[in-house]
Amino acid sequence: MRLSDIIAQEIAVRALRSSIRRERVAHAYLFAGPRSSGKTTAALAFAAALNCANPSPDGDACGLCMSCVRIEGGNDADVRVISPEKDQTTIIQMREMIHDLNFAPLSGKFRVMIIEQADTLNPSSENCILKILEEPPPYAVLILLSSNPNSLLPTIRSRCRTVRFRRATLAEVEKALRERYDLPENEARMIAACSQGLLGRAFTMASGGGFTEERRIVLQGLKEFLASPPVTAIRTAEALVEISTPKKNDPDERTRVRRLTEMLDHILSWYDDLLALKIKQESGVTNADYIEDLRGLSGRYSTNRLREALRTIMDTRRWVEGNVTPQLALENMFLDLRPG
Repeated sequence: MRLSDIIAQEIAVRALRSSIRRERVAHAYLFAGPRSSGKTTAALAFAAALNCANPSPDGDACGLCMSCVRIEGGNDADVRVISPEKDQTTIIQMREMIHDLNFAPLSGKFRVMIIEQADTLNPSSENCILKILEEPPPYAVLILLSSNPNSLLPTIRSRCRTVRFRRATLAEVEKALRERYDLPENEARMIAACSQGLLGRAFTMASGGGFTEERRIVLQGLKEFLASPPVTAIRTAEALVEISTPKKNDPDERTRVRRLTEMLDHILSWYDDLLALKIKQESGVTNADYIEDLRGLSGRYSTNRLREALRTIMDTRRWVEGNVTPQLALENMFLDLRPG
């Protein structure tokens, strides 16, 4: 786990290496960028570089010393990743973090605390960490990861050095997929397009074992719905809810919400493709393996109708994430997705 292994984040990596090489390590960082853009991986690689026993001259970890091995294995006492409990990073978690920071590192130079989803800090937990941000121990490094930095208190943002992360290009994602996984060229290209430039998401799609089949089921169901009477909206919604329902050994409601939002992303990409064809931008099509179906459908929609459909899908995604009854939300969505 080294900074040199981070893909598509050259500017961020250069800034982090420079701070180590020049011995100007800040006590607090804000890694800002889209979810699944590599922030957690970069934070752990940065932690490894900070505590490496044999760092390279350019400010990177060796990847071989005991500290590097422990950090990569997730069992280094000086590096901790703090994930939300349900949908919040709580004041109790922050108090535990502050308590841990009262103790000097056990083996490395720094104690590194990574708040994995800083957007989930609530007002109490944000206020709790202000003092440690104002007066940190000399060995402390806090790294806050955020996909929406504006949601954080200005007093927190002002005390952090911001490092920005971007979406990767289609070519960068496809190259990374083909290097890491034994994928046919067409499948790597399809996953890269569906990932929307998010490498973490692309790797999950490629390694999860069910992405390609789930995408096929969702898009086939959408095609059948569009060729059927409007009343089939109920049946189509029921099918998606059933597919997304967790198995008995995974009762977590968040699993269903996550799977539903992934399915809605497939549908969103379909209508985004229809709009791209409508405005004569075929090069921007994500679902190129369905190009003939898309061409046949695009003529049935007006440009405004397609834009309305995209808004409907995004609204439905927010409703599902906000715990609106999925069946009802999906039924209403499908009824609004038919050609005008």
